[in-house]
Amino acid sequence: MARISVILMVIALWGCEVKPSKINYGSDACHYCKMSIVDAQHASEIVTVKGKAFKYDAIECMMNHLQEWDQAEPKLYLVSDYDNPKSLIDATKAHYVISQAIPSPMGEFLTAFENPTSRDSILENNEGLGLTWEELKEEFRRD
Repeated sequence: MARISVILMVIALWGCEVKPSKINYGSDACHYCKMSIVDAQHASEIVTVKGKAFKYDAIECMMNHLQEWDQAEPKLYLVSDYDNPKSLIDATKAHYVISQAIPSPMGEFLTAFENPTSRDSILENNEGLGLTWEELKEEFRRD
């Protein structure tokens, strides 16, 4: 009997693995705005502590959804690396830019980079604002 309980507990925990969920571009819809997710350079995702993934067509949709978030603190915040489309990176470590040089799906011109040099190159050649994760959260709290 105890062996069955242990097996059931292992199966339950295994089913709740916290990991990114693959975004199916062109068929998955944004959790926030309901538009199809098609832009691989701006998609984002939140994964809860229970492993549920919320997918977004733009980083700004994820940030706007966080303003209404009424669940436990998410386990993973992920954003697409502009230089490596379809590659989700840790949003808390990403380097952000708001620049009209790079349009985003929802028109807020918000883009993430894994490499700070790439972000800095955009800022050197275009007007824009560079942000950290904490600064980005503050920026969206003001809106």
